[in-house]
Amino acid sequence: MHRLLIENYIKQINKTDIYNFAIKNNIQLTQKDVDILYHYLKNNWQEILYGNSRGVFSELKTKFEADKFIRIKELFDFYFEKYHDFL
Repeated sequence: MHRLLIENYIKQINKTDIYNFAIKNNIQLTQKDVDILYHYLKNNWQEILYGNSRGVFSELKTKFEADKFIRIKELFDFYFEKYHDFL
Protein backbone atom coordinates (compact mmCIF):
# COMPACT_ATOMS: atom_id res chain seq x y z
CA MET A 1 0.00 0.00 0.00
CA HIS A 2 2.65 2.54 1.05
CA ARG A 3 4.91 1.54 -1.82
CA LEU A 4 2.19 2.38 -4.35
CA LEU A 5 1.61 5.78 -2.73
CA ILE A 6 5.32 6.51 -2.81
CA GLU A 7 5.60 5.38 -6.43
CA ASN A 8 2.71 7.62 -7.46
CA TYR A 9 4.20 10.57 -5.58
CA ILE A 10 7.60 10.09 -7.23
CA LYS A 11 5.97 9.89 -10.65
CA GLN A 12 4.52 13.36 -10.05
CA ILE A 13 7.75 15.00 -8.92
CA ASN A 14 9.26 17.33 -11.48
CA LYS A 15 12.57 19.17 -11.70
CA THR A 16 11.09 22.35 -10.27
CA ASP A 17 10.02 20.41 -7.17
CA ILE A 18 13.58 19.18 -6.69
CA TYR A 19 15.01 22.66 -7.15
CA ASN A 20 12.51 24.24 -4.74
CA PHE A 21 13.05 21.56 -2.11
CA ALA A 22 16.79 22.17 -2.29
CA ILE A 23 16.34 25.94 -1.95
CA LYS A 24 14.10 25.44 1.11
CA ASN A 25 16.92 23.39 2.61
CA ASN A 26 19.67 25.89 1.80
CA ILE A 27 21.19 23.94 -1.07
CA GLN A 28 21.97 25.81 -4.28
CA LEU A 29 21.60 23.47 -7.25
CA THR A 30 22.61 24.13 -10.82
CA GLN A 31 20.41 22.88 -13.64
CA LYS A 32 22.88 20.03 -14.13
CA ASP A 33 22.57 19.12 -10.43
CA VAL A 34 18.79 19.07 -10.72
CA ASP A 35 19.00 16.91 -13.85
CA ILE A 36 21.24 14.41 -12.04
CA LEU A 37 19.01 14.19 -8.98
CA TYR A 38 15.90 13.91 -11.13
CA HIS A 39 17.44 11.07 -13.13
CA TYR A 40 18.48 9.13 -10.02
CA LEU A 41 15.16 9.72 -8.28
CA LYS A 42 13.10 8.57 -11.25
CA ASN A 43 15.29 5.57 -12.08
CA ASN A 44 16.60 4.41 -8.70
CA TRP A 45 13.96 5.30 -6.12
CA GLN A 46 13.22 1.67 -5.21
CA GLU A 47 16.89 0.88 -4.68
CA ILE A 48 17.32 4.08 -2.67
CA LEU A 49 14.35 3.41 -0.40
CA TYR A 50 14.12 -0.37 -0.24
CA GLY A 51 17.48 -1.74 -1.29
CA ASN A 52 21.08 -0.93 -0.68
CA SER A 53 21.32 2.81 -1.34
CA ARG A 54 25.12 2.85 -0.87
CA GLY A 55 25.77 2.14 -4.54
CA VAL A 56 23.55 4.99 -5.67
CA PHE A 57 25.09 7.40 -3.19
CA SER A 58 28.59 6.29 -4.20
CA GLU A 59 27.75 7.29 -7.76
CA LEU A 60 26.16 10.56 -6.67
CA LYS A 61 29.23 11.41 -4.60
CA THR A 62 31.28 11.57 -7.79
CA LYS A 63 28.80 13.94 -9.44
CA PHE A 64 28.63 16.70 -6.81
CA GLU A 65 30.97 18.98 -4.93
CA ALA A 66 31.80 17.45 -1.54
CA ASP A 67 29.89 19.96 0.59
CA LYS A 68 26.82 19.79 -1.66
CA PHE A 69 26.85 16.00 -1.62
CA ILE A 70 27.16 15.93 2.16
CA ARG A 71 24.13 18.20 2.50
CA ILE A 72 22.09 16.09 0.05
CA LYS A 73 23.01 12.91 1.92
CA GLU A 74 22.17 14.50 5.27
CA LEU A 75 18.73 15.47 3.97
CA PHE A 76 18.14 11.96 2.68
CA ASP A 77 19.19 10.44 6.00
CA PHE A 78 17.00 12.85 7.96
CA TYR A 79 13.86 12.17 5.92
CA PHE A 80 14.56 8.46 5.58
CA GLU A 81 14.73 8.17 9.36
CA LYS A 82 11.71 10.43 9.86
CA TYR A 83 9.47 8.46 7.48
CA HIS A 84 11.06 5.02 7.76
CA ASP A 85 7.95 3.56 9.42
CA PHE A 86 5.86 4.54 6.39
CA LEU A 87 8.13 2.84 3.85
